[in-house]
Amino acid sequence: GSGKDGGKKKGNNAAGDSGGRAELSPQPQYIEERLTLYTKLKAEHDALMAERAAKDSKPIKVTLPDGKVVEAESWKTTPYKVACGISQGLADNTVIAKVNNSVWDLDRPLEEDCSLQLLKFDDEEAQAVYWHSSAHIMGEAMERVYGGCLCYGPPIENGFYYDMFLENNEGVSSNDFPCLESLCKKIIKEKQPFERLEIKKETLLEMFKYNKFKCRILNEKVTTPTTTVYRCGPLIDLCRGPHVRHTGKIKALKIHKNSSTYWEGKADMETLQRIYGISFPDPKMLKDWENLMFDHRPRSWRELPLRMADFGVLHRNELSGALTGLTRVRRFQQDDAHIFCSMDQIESEIKGCLDFLRTVYDVFGFTFKLNLSTRPEKFLGDPEVWDQAEKVFKRPLIDIQIKDAIGRYHQCATIQLDFQLPIRFNLTFVSHDGDDKKRPVIIHRAILGSVERMIAILTENYGGKWPLWLSPRQVMVVPVGPTCEEYAEKVKQEFHSSGLMTDVDLDPGCTLNKKIRNAQLAQYNFILVVGEKEKTSNTVNVRTRDNKVHGEHSVEECIKRLKQLKTSRCRNAEEEF
Repeated sequence: GSGKDGGKKKGNNAAGDSGGRAELSPQPQYIEERLTLYTKLKAEHDALMAERAAKDSKPIKVTLPDGKVVEAESWKTTPYKVACGISQGLADNTVIAKVNNSVWDLDRPLEEDCSLQLLKFDDEEAQAVYWHSSAHIMGEAMERVYGGCLCYGPPIENGFYYDMFLENNEGVSSNDFPCLESLCKKIIKEKQPFERLEIKKETLLEMFKYNKFKCRILNEKVTTPTTTVYRCGPLIDLCRGPHVRHTGKIKALKIHKNSSTYWEGKADMETLQRIYGISFPDPKMLKDWENLMFDHRPRSWRELPLRMADFGVLHRNELSGALTGLTRVRRFQQDDAHIFCSMDQIESEIKGCLDFLRTVYDVFGFTFKLNLSTRPEKFLGDPEVWDQAEKVFKRPLIDIQIKDAIGRYHQCATIQLDFQLPIRFNLTFVSHDGDDKKRPVIIHRAILGSVERMIAILTENYGGKWPLWLSPRQVMVVPVGPTCEEYAEKVKQEFHSSGLMTDVDLDPGCTLNKKIRNAQLAQYNFILVVGEKEKTSNTVNVRTRDNKVHGEHSVEECIKRLKQLKTSRCRNAEEEF
């Protein structure tokens, strides 16, 4: 980012997350400065519009597609008011208006006699507007999480993306998606209105002085004395529009991909981070879109098996009495995968899923049992297909339950065959003999199942003490005093560069004993104390979270030993050191 705060500081990670970002606190200074200038300009604009409505308003005629003419007032009547006059249901379901064949904000007053169309989401122009507005919601979230410089954010054939420039070659990770999606949902819930404002070019150069990319657009692309911006919440962006009435019109939004790109596609220009999203006015449409990713173009037998995976957020309306810690929650994240394969590939794919399962569960030290789920009484699909599938499934079983430290079983992983979805959506692939009537089978698999439940079980299994090879807090470096802080930072960097999760405690308000105790309470596996002696000899003094003191060791020797303990997945590395 290039505000005074720069947005360089990452948001604090939520406890126990997988390294994704959180919302910046405080927000980059450019957001407040931009909003202050906008608020002043908007007040002037609103006063001018009120004066125009009072002085220049006159009766106008609005012609609807069916030929009906509606009486209205210029500079006062909006397309939304016309829609409400027809029916509230129509008004609620209208995405955007077309006035004299040009797309027009629903809350923008009509100016003269005109034709008016009210477009719903099934119209391609309405979809483009809907996804453009969704991009602004995601852009607001990106500013609030990364603090960088937004560039372009257009709708595309299926969804939208936004490009952002981040300083110091910082990147975007899919681990950030849950935080971004959560913030998007919050923005949607707030029903932030989309506001349109026409502003002089020189004023916009002042408003966007923190963002060299916006200034380039203004200087190189804007040839008129004024141009428009749109605001939703704290986001203000150069934009022709139009947009939906408010952010609450976006009912289901998913961030599904990120990549790097160059400014305007030129390889000799700055590298930008691009995030892609999709949105719909109905959550069911989002779910259908995810299944239909297979069917967006013809498929060949050569592409099968086609494996798609994502960490999706799911919601279940659990009764409050059924909620239990993290093992049964209303909102959870699942490692979903959907494998499209032919009938003769089912057995090898199921075996592959089970091998993957064993590999992951061996890492965690889980024992598990498998159960066969066969066709229900009211099954869907062809009985012959079920017969064939059940023959395959006599060997690999698909309901998986893991056993926790006190002998309780939890269902986490699942591997399920789906014959109905390909029928319902008419999914086909061209077989090697040229027959395009072949239907794929979908294998749905989750290895961790609910990530939250898996964390809860692992935490319980290890008594709240994560082993070294799983721990997000492996090493804490503690300097004895201010003169050793530089050495402590150097030690931290060496351990961190060797693949060990390492922090350093430089809190001037804590005594040495307090820092050690804090690290032990925070469950750092190893605490490395460094004083003048260690600084001189390039060593560290090693103790553990259980206060076992291993004494002085060279940095090189200590790193080598910790890496061995981590690689061997030693259960009690602190004792074995």
